[in-house]
Amino acid sequence: MIFRPHPLVVFFFAVGLYAQTAPTLAVDANANRHPISPLIYGINEWSDNGLFEVMHIPVLRWGGDDATSFNWQSSVKNNTGDNPWCFENYSVSPGFDQFHTANLAAGTVSLGTIPLMDWSPKAAGECSFSVKKYGAQKSTAPDNPDCGNGVLLNGDPVVNDPNDAYVPVTQAFAQQWVQQIMTSYGPANAGGVRLWSMDNEPEWWDGVHADVYPQPATYDDMLARSLKWAQTVKTVDPTALVTGPVPGGWSGMLFSSADMHSGWSTSPYQYWDNPTDQKAHGGVAWIPYYLQQMNQFEQANHYRLLDYLDVHAYITPSGLQSSAGDTANETLRMTSTRVFWDPNYLVPGGGYEDATGAEVAPQLIPRMQQWVNQNYPGTNLAITEYNWGALNSITGAIAQADILGIFGAYGLGLGTLWGAPAPTDPGAFAFKIFLNYDGIGNQFGGTGVSATSSDPDTLSIYAAQRVDSALTVLVLNKTTGDISDSISLANFTPAGTAQVWQYSQANLAAIVGQTSGINVSRNSLTATFPAYSMTLLVIPQAQSAMPVPQPVISAVTSAASYDASGISPGEIAAIFGQGLGPATLTGLQVDSNGTLSSSIGGVEVFFNGYPAPMIYALGTQVSALVPYEVAGFQTVNAVVVYQGNASAPFSVPVAAAKTSIFTNDSSGHGQGAILNQDFSRNGPSNPAPRGQYVFIYGTGEGLTTPPGVDGRISGTPLPTVNLKCSATIGGETATLNYCGEAPDAIAGLVQVNALIPESVTPGSAVSVSITIGGVLSQTGVTVAVK
Repeated sequence: MIFRPHPLVVFFFAVGLYAQTAPTLAVDANANRHPISPLIYGINEWSDNGLFEVMHIPVLRWGGDDATSFNWQSSVKNNTGDNPWCFENYSVSPGFDQFHTANLAAGTVSLGTIPLMDWSPKAAGECSFSVKKYGAQKSTAPDNPDCGNGVLLNGDPVVNDPNDAYVPVTQAFAQQWVQQIMTSYGPANAGGVRLWSMDNEPEWWDGVHADVYPQPATYDDMLARSLKWAQTVKTVDPTALVTGPVPGGWSGMLFSSADMHSGWSTSPYQYWDNPTDQKAHGGVAWIPYYLQQMNQFEQANHYRLLDYLDVHAYITPSGLQSSAGDTANETLRMTSTRVFWDPNYLVPGGGYEDATGAEVAPQLIPRMQQWVNQNYPGTNLAITEYNWGALNSITGAIAQADILGIFGAYGLGLGTLWGAPAPTDPGAFAFKIFLNYDGIGNQFGGTGVSATSSDPDTLSIYAAQRVDSALTVLVLNKTTGDISDSISLANFTPAGTAQVWQYSQANLAAIVGQTSGINVSRNSLTATFPAYSMTLLVIPQAQSAMPVPQPVISAVTSAASYDASGISPGEIAAIFGQGLGPATLTGLQVDSNGTLSSSIGGVEVFFNGYPAPMIYALGTQVSALVPYEVAGFQTVNAVVVYQGNASAPFSVPVAAAKTSIFTNDSSGHGQGAILNQDFSRNGPSNPAPRGQYVFIYGTGEGLTTPPGVDGRISGTPLPTVNLKCSATIGGETATLNYCGEAPDAIAGLVQVNALIPESVTPGSAVSVSITIGGVLSQTGVTVAVK
């Protein structure tokens, strides 16, 4: 077959060869300021492929066609119609619980998928289209010749009995799943699954899941299922967030499967030509109709079912190859990202018609926002599958970085790439340049600001300001030649020199920090952007523009013992220094998610870029919870930011445990913070009897099961300490009946229930210690015994 490129492809090829003129680049730190959701940097993957070791992935999605046919009780899926030897049940390992546990340990949000089918697969090895039962078929599974693909040799579809490979289920089955997650991990806002999608790509159910859903989906059935199962989730866990309706692409955003089948069956045989279902619903396209119905539900029932409008963005040009190709193909890859935002960009190759047959520009994110504004204001935006291909090439990486920049610039709330890159693929560095460009946790800013290019097909530009007031500017060179250009800066006072971090063909194994920075005048800077490259500029703000002097850290210690030799995951830490916070003590605050806020009194604390939940803030001392995600690091950098001014990084060793006991006078020695068995405070005037339990409170216990959640207010289930735990009272080994997170407190406060041995000599100041993971608490702590 002879390939004849589309005329627009030839045009883009010409752009790639000749459009080397430097565009006009401008950044304005006061214009278009808006939060960038960290959840836009997500991945679809049922288990980590190694990316967790490279950077913090904010959200991982358990989704796709297989998720529609997943049985959470037996951890079995039906290999669906995406596979030519499909419709056989297979075991899934690791299962969903392991997926969520790993995410919790990494501080990653889990996005699960609730199947909306009336059937769930039973035992592994069962087949939907048995050759023995239904006759010879077009193809069979390589590992089981009895499992056919559901198409007879004459081309007719098999009419199967779903009971062959499935068991019937109702919403109660999903309800039990969400309840099991709640029981094992807690509610969505405190350790449970934060996000649940209402299934996956319903416009293709009748093909991909023909064994249980053979009829084309309609508006009414898709909506009814989404309403029923979303109510199930919210009834069990009101803190969970729901996404829907998850169409697979452009046609599924506008039409039902019934509409498309109707169009395909009548001349001119186009999906958009005869939308009988849409017409029966007032001529309203599917997504707007769905939003209207969700809005009506909230008005009638006084609570929101839908939190995210969720779509899949399989909207690449039809001629774009999935793997790296010639210059024309790669120019098309890097420039077709306009489909997410440009109102004038018609996708090369076409296929993006409305109900009149008119070709339209998808401009997906603004269009989604318009749908929400007109039909259900306040709904967040999600794109939970997309892929621009060639993630093993520099051009695929540039396209991916461009998409992430677009997501941040245009206010997407949630994004998850389909097809995770390997940790060493160039595509992984497209994420890393936003999430961990320097290898020690520093990131692109969280507040987007105006960044414009007169020619984003040559150089695209994105900018954001960090909590430390630094301006981060990412420039992507989509051409085959180096380009020198200037960037004008408005409403920002630079410190004088910008750090430069680059990823290019010169070294595909690392983001390279340049040894010398770039001088920044008050209003501009000039840099060279190598061919096919990503350049991140980190521009500190001048101290003269800061509202307060730069904080200085002098020590990071345990908040219980004041041991300054290191920290452990989840530990309650005290940080000492100058200019760390306000002159008046500011105490902890609980945020809208029911967890401790990471910002109080204008103070934020970071450990290798991970925000720390705050306990209190004062000019010379702040206290924060060490994020659990520091586990695995040998050292981390602590940074205190006060009113946008960041301290210099302060290096702190990390240990698995740094056991210490709180004391009544907060000195780190003397009477311990201990309760008697009747919950009265232990002390010389209220000693505990021998043979009864005391409750000892400390910190530095390290990791727990289930994994600790940063800033969580303690609730069910209570995490227990992973490492071996013991206690002594008066030099005698005490029997323990609990060692874990203190009830009705905060993650990081450990409670040890110790039975006072009968052999202990009574006294008002009997020595007490706890040991976790071989690490003994400080000496000099006492308990009163009678």
